[in-house]
Amino acid sequence: MAHRSLITMDYLRGLLSLSRERQRPAALSSSILNKAPVDILLYIMDYLPSESAVAFSLSCMHLKCLLGTQHFLRVTSSTKDTLALLNLLALDLPNHVVCSACKRLHNMQNLRRYNSATYSAGSTTYQYDSLRFPACVSQDRNNNTHAISNLFGTTAFKMAIKRYHQQPECTKLLKFMSSKAVKIMETGDYIRQFREECRVFQGCLLHRLQSVYISRKCLINTPFRRDPPSEMICPHIKFRTSEHSIGSGVRRCQECRTEYRVDFKHYDGHGLAMFFTRWKDLGAGPEGEVWAQHLSSRASLGALFASRVRAQTSVGLQTQLEVRPQDGDLSSAFEDSDDFKFDSLLTSGNKAKLFRFQKQCLAKVI
Repeated sequence: MAHRSLITMDYLRGLLSLSRERQRPAALSSSILNKAPVDILLYIMDYLPSESAVAFSLSCMHLKCLLGTQHFLRVTSSTKDTLALLNLLALDLPNHVVCSACKRLHNMQNLRRYNSATYSAGSTTYQYDSLRFPACVSQDRNNNTHAISNLFGTTAFKMAIKRYHQQPECTKLLKFMSSKAVKIMETGDYIRQFREECRVFQGCLLHRLQSVYISRKCLINTPFRRDPPSEMICPHIKFRTSEHSIGSGVRRCQECRTEYRVDFKHYDGHGLAMFFTRWKDLGAGPEGEVWAQHLSSRASLGALFASRVRAQTSVGLQTQLEVRPQDGDLSSAFEDSDDFKFDSLLTSGNKAKLFRFQKQCLAKVI
């Protein structure tokens, strides 16, 4: 505990040194505080929260020298006070967010360092390999945030929302959290092509996932009904037991802000294709209840099902959780028009890539 406190102290001291300048104007020269005795200032600080006392001493180098570091030492011994101070500092640091897991300020320029995919197999980002593994990435993995997206976690979420409130027209971070191009892969008996996109709407982060599946083995009897591919809708609704929803338009979970739809379309010479579209409203920040409702951690799932009537079957429970959304809900807010086209993922270029990949897979089978 003492060692951890020393590490936090060194980190905060490093942050505080950022505000130092070689030549600094006398900020108190025009303030009444310039004439206040040091004893009075110390007395005032004793009535302030620890983080506010430290912030007050940092407002002027002269004050910092006069008031000493006793309040600073108190802040470093408390996680709550440390985070409170970091939140105060972040108000004047437009490119930083507070990470409660790491107990640090994270710079938006280092967004990749706090993304779980950076440390996954197949990653081509190596610049952070020699650095300490971020606690926020470990937390994201424990909370299974990959079920929402592999492209971002809680830190990127915070950064995107902060940037939105500063510059609503700036979408640089959102583009990083979205797919620049469609991805294609083999999964079981299918070929999957997909893309993701993030937007901020009315202060909330929205995420859309679009997937299309075609068979990689057979063009005639595609086993979608018998053995459909697995897609994560949300912790409360399982894709494999929701086939009664296929072709019935947009559906919504009652337990979290998730909407989805499943559609089919036949392509001559290529067989049946299944389209899966999912929309999520992730809320205004990862500390909120809205975000927590999307996480599929064992603890949250256990609490969810324990609160249900034990006599219900899983299918019956799912039917209860699925409802039709009203017009103008999440999917409508995310889409650019009311005329939603479920196959919009398959542009002419994407379609050519998908069918070419299928042809290569079929050649291996033969």
